[in-house]
Amino acid sequence: MLPVGSGQSIAPAPEDEWIAVSVPAIITMTQYEAAQHRLEENKQTARRNNKTHQYLLRGLVSCGQCRLSASGKERRGYLYYVCRGHDDALRKAKDERCTARYAPVAALDQLVWQDLCRILQDPTIITSQLQRAQSGAWLPQALQARLKTVNQALKQLERQQTRLLDLFLAEVIERAEFERKRHELAQTKHGLEQQLRQLEAQAQKQIDTLELSQNIAAFCQRLQPTLEQLNFDQRRKLVELLIDRVIIDDENVEIRYVIPTSPQGEISRFCHLRLNYFDLKSQFVKIDQFLPCKGKVG
Repeated sequence: MLPVGSGQSIAPAPEDEWIAVSVPAIITMTQYEAAQHRLEENKQTARRNNKTHQYLLRGLVSCGQCRLSASGKERRGYLYYVCRGHDDALRKAKDERCTARYAPVAALDQLVWQDLCRILQDPTIITSQLQRAQSGAWLPQALQARLKTVNQALKQLERQQTRLLDLFLAEVIERAEFERKRHELAQTKHGLEQQLRQLEAQAQKQIDTLELSQNIAAFCQRLQPTLEQLNFDQRRKLVELLIDRVIIDDENVEIRYVIPTSPQGEISRFCHLRLNYFDLKSQFVKIDQFLPCKGKVG
């Protein structure tokens, strides 16, 4: 058996064999303390730690004009979601400062929460978009009809192959003619089998969609009775789980939802999934492009 890795390993030497080396200080203690003080100030003033006010959509809002993130800020006693392109020094220097309007926090939070509740109280909105996304151009009736037609054609082809062999054995046709027709029938059969595999895969996708729809409906039903009793922290956790992005463009608002399709998907935020999750069976259905929510804020 081949060893795993390079076949080399490193073990630390005993502590009594260590050789102490004097390393001169790169900075003075005064500089170190000043740096620690600055780091503490940065921690207090960082956007991610700005929790003086309650922002339901903290970290989820983007500007529809320049696509930069919008953070919560207080202006003259009022709370707004403000695109960071307004204050970006580089953009100011290039005369590319964002001109998008400020979005009032109270109005935007209320709009998004009401729409989220509407989605959860009527899961058919989600499942209809899921079916439209995954079913392609096929309708279930048309799919069943195509499957039946291809299966009938394959059975008829098998009968033709049997009759062709009988004719050859009875010396009604020559070997050359038999081989030519047998080759033609084999090509036709290969094409029909390919069609059948594609249709069966499409039928399986329909079955998967039904299973996902049932899981989504069950998830929504569990949440419906509690929506009115949730406090701010609970609402915030639900928003983080179900909303990938809220894009504001003056009076237009687009909400991009990500809905868990299995119990495993309910314990992880969509943005926390690693890229390799997308190669497996997804734990979320993303319906942003199919379910835009337009509303006025301002």
